[in-house]
Amino acid sequence: MKKFEKANIKKLVSKMKGAKYEGKKKITIVDIPKPTPQKDEVLVKVKYAGICGSDLEAYKTGLYPAHIVLGHEITGYVAEVGPEVKKWKEGDRVAVFPTINCGKCFYCRQGLENLCVFEDTIGIGQNGGFAEYVLVSTSNLIAIPDSIPEKHGTVFDQIGTPLLALRETKFVAGNSAVVLGMGTMGQFMLQCLKIAGARTIVVVEKNPYRLEVAKKFNPDLALDKLSLARIKRANKRDVSGADFVFECSGVPVLVNAALDVVRKGGTIVQVGLWDKPLEINLLKYVMNQNRIQGVYGYLREDFEFAMDLVANKFIDPDPIVTKIVPLDDIVEEGFLRAIDPETKDIKILVEP
Repeated sequence: MKKFEKANIKKLVSKMKGAKYEGKKKITIVDIPKPTPQKDEVLVKVKYAGICGSDLEAYKTGLYPAHIVLGHEITGYVAEVGPEVKKWKEGDRVAVFPTINCGKCFYCRQGLENLCVFEDTIGIGQNGGFAEYVLVSTSNLIAIPDSIPEKHGTVFDQIGTPLLALRETKFVAGNSAVVLGMGTMGQFMLQCLKIAGARTIVVVEKNPYRLEVAKKFNPDLALDKLSLARIKRANKRDVSGADFVFECSGVPVLVNAALDVVRKGGTIVQVGLWDKPLEINLLKYVMNQNRIQGVYGYLREDFEFAMDLVANKFIDPDPIVTKIVPLDDIVEEGFLRAIDPETKDIKILVEP
């Protein structure tokens, strides 16, 4: 093929701006091909994409596969539909349910699609929302009601995980809880516990700004550091310690600290992420007959229920969504700001 013909073909390929993740502490703004939707696919114009705690972990540690556009908390508008797509039309407001599962493996058949053997995720295994457009299967689109502001359309997965945590651990009204870490997940964990009818809720967060935000949701006790005596007294029952401890910080030392504030027979729920080995005092687990429950992701029903809770104002994301940054500033004003221990932000959104 002649050189001028190759050049003309390149001009025909539409480009868009995206933030490509290249591994540990490396994200670059590049021009990438703009996708064209095929059968049962839709091209979404991204309005906002949230920086998730797992994105931050990937940036700090190289957790995710490189050479991909991150961003799985996505809201936007249908920009283009593929052939034979009937349900969606240009301009529809949508949220993206990012999880892709096979529907056939053992876990999918048990209703545990979040544990699918062949799971993929938009923004982790394939290009996501830190770009001007994202390609999505029609089965991963959810219509957003007009009552939900655009910036709140990014938080459903951050509410979905606490909902899954409550269900998987069989939390019931009247139980007491401690939440360690008041980032985005901890803030929504607090609000979900209020809805679930927790007897008492104690929150712990050393960042003063995040602690003040948590106080807006009226926990029974808000602490800037671990005070075992105060936490145990807050239970309001004739037992020392909480029924449940939700570790949402991803700080390894707090897992062992959780052992000191959970009651005998109580449950520690691990929500926060880290990627290094951890020493755990197994003697305490055995002698106190404690359980530790990991929680991964959420199901579609959790995602949709989260949207209903926001739409009906049972959950308020407004104090938690604290900053919106342009795509060009995603590293300096987004990732670096979010991982700063002294940050005054909680949930940061990217607007491509």
